Amino acid sequence: MTRRSRRPFALTTEAAFTVEGVWLIHANFSFRKTAAGPLRALVNQARLAVMAALTRQALRGWGLGAGSVRVRLKSGVHLTDFPLRGRTLTSNLLHL
Repeated sequence: MTRRSRRPFALTTEAAFTVEGVWLIHANFSFRKTAAGPLRALVNQARLAVMAALTRQALRGWGLGAGSVRVRLKSGVHLTDFPLRGRTLTSNLLHL
């Protein structure tokens, strides 16, 4: 039996509509202290996982009728807010 390896990072997403009707995605990301391996490989793996998670949540929001999507990404002590536009979603789908 092949054992599935644990990801070297933790990623969670939640989303809901704001009062203004914006689909707001809350994403929390952090590398685990036990993460090992080449830094470039870890970052690439994490980037693809974040893109996939945000794309799934954005599609869900647009499917529920959202007119716009915003992301609030927390990574460690850094907090970033940004809009997730339709063309970004198309680009993400091409990379996944």
